[in-house]
Amino acid sequence: AVAAVFEDHQLTYRELNGKANQLAHYLLTMGIGPEKLVGICMERSLEMIVGMLGTLKAGGAFVPLDPKYPAERLTFMLEDAQASVLLTDKRSMDRLSQVGSQIICMDDDGQLLAHHSQENPASAARPENLAYVIYTSGSSGLPKGVEIEHTGLVNLITWHQSVFQVTGEDRATQLASPAFDASVWEIWPYLAAGATVLIPDESTLLSPVQLIEWLIAKDITITFLPTPLAESILAEEGVVDLALRILLTGGDRLREAPRKELPFLLVNNYGPTENTVVSTWTPVTESGHGSPPPIGRPIFNTQLYVLDPRGEPVPVGVPGELYVGGVGL
Repeated sequence: AVAAVFEDHQLTYRELNGKANQLAHYLLTMGIGPEKLVGICMERSLEMIVGMLGTLKAGGAFVPLDPKYPAERLTFMLEDAQASVLLTDKRSMDRLSQVGSQIICMDDDGQLLAHHSQENPASAARPENLAYVIYTSGSSGLPKGVEIEHTGLVNLITWHQSVFQVTGEDRATQLASPAFDASVWEIWPYLAAGATVLIPDESTLLSPVQLIEWLIAKDITITFLPTPLAESILAEEGVVDLALRILLTGGDRLREAPRKELPFLLVNNYGPTENTVVSTWTPVTESGHGSPPPIGRPIFNTQLYVLDPRGEPVPVGVPGELYVGGVGL
């Protein structure tokens, strides 16, 4: 079965597993294991997915970095995370001249990786070990690395697969920057179910019309679109021709429910990076009065509290601050 597709290239599950295993065995020789961080500085690609999966198979945790970031920011994050190994590709190498990590160029070092076994490695990772670290935007100062354990990631995957009934027949998308935690949500629930993850090129993402055409041509059944992009897509006439079962959105306030009936389920989601991508969800139904849809109720093993400045629960209808707890935190 096909695991992932980018432009004219694809990887079957056998190929993805084999390549990730070769990388994992190599990383193990470099001392990567539980609580050891591996930077991944690549744009969305098949190699990026191999890099993430190979890191997890070695028992380590990946730190996704956007090669479009300024070189100083990339250097700061890698030094702050103390990532001893960095996976990248030829397109991104020139951004990393000041990096002290040992660099593996995924397209140049193919022969080196090919010497390693394609068999599944033994992993020492436990549920409480780190799965990934994603840095915040740094809008309130320096970027901070949010550390997410396997427990939180597995909880997200289990909830997602259960609620949205993901199967091997689904065709999902990977649109978000790898440095945005939504990318985690776009990859692992589907690969863990035997579905296919399809990655559009950058130009497709710049035009709602082109994106709709791509979604139709690729028979996409589930997609996540950041709120502003989802609102643009929903305003287009071609949206009714999509093969979608589910359109997931989040990352910003959804301003209003669609004013017409949709042939797929629209789901509004909310969650800070610190709580493993998604904290709440709710289906959004057709609305004619233009009121903003709610953010819904908590996902599995997640608690929400609306508290006053003293940390006490407020009555229904009284404004307060939202606190989030649970295994994803």
